[in-house]
Amino acid sequence: MFVSKFFIEFMVYSFFGWIYECIYCTVKEGHWRNRGFLFGPICPIYGTGAVACEIVFGYFPMFRYIPYNQIPLWKIFVICAAGSFILEYSTSYFLEKRFHAVWWEYYDMPLNINGRVCVPATLGFGVAGILVTRFVMPFSQEVMGMVHPIVAEVVALLLMAYLAADLVLTVSSLIHLLDIVEGAMADFDGRMEDVFQTAAATPGKAKEAITSVPTIAKGAIAFAAERLDFRQRYQLTNIKNFRFKRPVFRGGKKLNTERMSEFYKGLQDRIRMGNDK
Repeated sequence: MFVSKFFIEFMVYSFFGWIYECIYCTVKEGHWRNRGFLFGPICPIYGTGAVACEIVFGYFPMFRYIPYNQIPLWKIFVICAAGSFILEYSTSYFLEKRFHAVWWEYYDMPLNINGRVCVPATLGFGVAGILVTRFVMPFSQEVMGMVHPIVAEVVALLLMAYLAADLVLTVSSLIHLLDIVEGAMADFDGRMEDVFQTAAATPGKAKEAITSVPTIAKGAIAFAAERLDFRQRYQLTNIKNFRFKRPVFRGGKKLNTERMSEFYKGLQDRIRMGNDK
């Protein structure tokens, strides 16, 4: 029951985090945005943060026997702000390291660190932590107290199966997306090498070879776009930017990661305009 309770709450908080993200981004950008790393309507980073709050303020020795409404607000704020800072930075770093992509950036915000976290967002999460701890967690505990343990176990298992399936689909789809783009870039680099060799060997055809570069690039993007399924298109629209912190090799050759970033952005533009056919 203990684990089931936390997992159900994790999924519920993740769902409401997804709602918040969708509403915020839709209002900010002026059109509907279905946010999140996973395909389903959940943002696990919110569920992780909220459950961490409940564990800290409900089970740590220094807070265990203190009612939520008696914990000093400044302690809740500091702990939640610091926790959100660590959680947001580490999550962003891991996703970027694994998939060469970031799902949020704060470069346009003041006092940001590598675009992963910023002071305004951290302060906002500190305030949100106060609201969750003082108002949401007591209500959540009351509701969970009315749920039969067997029901909680069944619901938790169903939600766990759903999350596992979503996670497997998401990761496999992202890996396939990386493979498609790396393959397209390797082919593009090969064709560009041919262009360079042609221009160097026959100066009279240099102008023609150079002017063919934009056409080759557009063709490579169009070819890659045709190979994407709906899941990969969805992921591309949600990715904020692409960064490469480590070299990328294909067939033993090192790919140009700057051109790969441009290639990804070209795919994003094509998909967002609906011209991927």
